[in-house]
Amino acid sequence: MTTATVTAPRTVRSRNPLWTLTGYEIRRLVRNPLFLVVVGFNAYAIYDTTSRVIFEADELGSIPAWLLGGMGMIIFCWLTQSTWRSAEALDVTPTAMPVRTTALCLTAVVPFGCAVLSLVAILVVRAPQGSWTYGVFDGADRAAVQVSQIVLPALGGPLLGVAIGRWTRQVWVGPAAELLIAGWVLLVEGLAFSYPDSQPVLLMRLFAPFALFTGSGDRGDFVETWRGSPAAFLAWQICLCALAVVAALLYQADPLLRRRLIHALFVLVPLTAGCYALAVTGGLQHAVTVVPGFAPRPS
Repeated sequence: MTTATVTAPRTVRSRNPLWTLTGYEIRRLVRNPLFLVVVGFNAYAIYDTTSRVIFEADELGSIPAWLLGGMGMIIFCWLTQSTWRSAEALDVTPTAMPVRTTALCLTAVVPFGCAVLSLVAILVVRAPQGSWTYGVFDGADRAAVQVSQIVLPALGGPLLGVAIGRWTRQVWVGPAAELLIAGWVLLVEGLAFSYPDSQPVLLMRLFAPFALFTGSGDRGDFVETWRGSPAAFLAWQICLCALAVVAALLYQADPLLRRRLIHALFVLVPLTAGCYALAVTGGLQHAVTVVPGFAPRPS
């Protein structure tokens, strides 16, 4: 008599498709030639600052903001749009559109991490002339300026790129959005130099995902600190990042998820408006000029 032994089937623990797709998207990003060029230029630009004197704290913050944030937005927009032109990003496992969008948003941790390393490098290797190069900022305000100018754009730019790539299929939209944002920031910065105490200019300058809070003279002999609250502006940027994620996830969301995202907007939109209002009304009430060796004075 033969006794048959029945073996219970082994339970195979399947991986969460979100983490599978996130890992796949990260590999796609780090193999992207344009992203590698951007990271290389960012590292070289920060290294180059060790060989020259820095007269203005905001000078270094613009480098990773435009490279990791601005170019990162274009790169993530194109990565998102590439899913429409091929099945490259869909051959891992069939998943719903919001899961694939979430994976792309999580991939933004890569440029965000590069920006954090950039901030650390800037704090270590930069050679300022003195504390006056920060204007009148110190402590928490100085930290808020550095995080808002160096770290947050590298997160918000890619997230905005994902949102744009989800809702548009034209490859020129990402670069056009970057040119529009860059043009706006440069315009209001120029106006801030000419009209530092203007309320309309203040409203325009802080109505952007990136803003400068100081400006220096042509010869680096003074630093002018502009109006606005750096801490509230940092909160405004975080809200903009959250809005970009919600906008991206709304694309082809199922009814339940769409309802939850809309409910989230009812909270995020007033919160964003409140942070913007605090950024405009907080901080200095008039521009202040700092000249080395002299007490700060109104501009």
